[in-house]
Amino acid sequence: MPNPLFAVPLNMGTGTWIVTIVAGLSFVVMFGIASAFGDFKGLINTTLENDSIARENRQNKK
Repeated sequence: MPNPLFAVPLNMGTGTWIVTIVAGLSFVVMFGIASAFGDFKGLINTTLENDSIARENRQNKK
């Protein structure tokens, strides 16, 4: 039995398909670049350090 979800016509023109494909490919490329060159460990460490400083400041105010 075919899945009716895939039978829904999108009624998209050629230009809309081109824009959709280019946007999708651009997202994949940018995600790959961000994953390859992003400093996620540094971001996490900075966030954790800032969180611990904020907790200490809140405890000192009480």
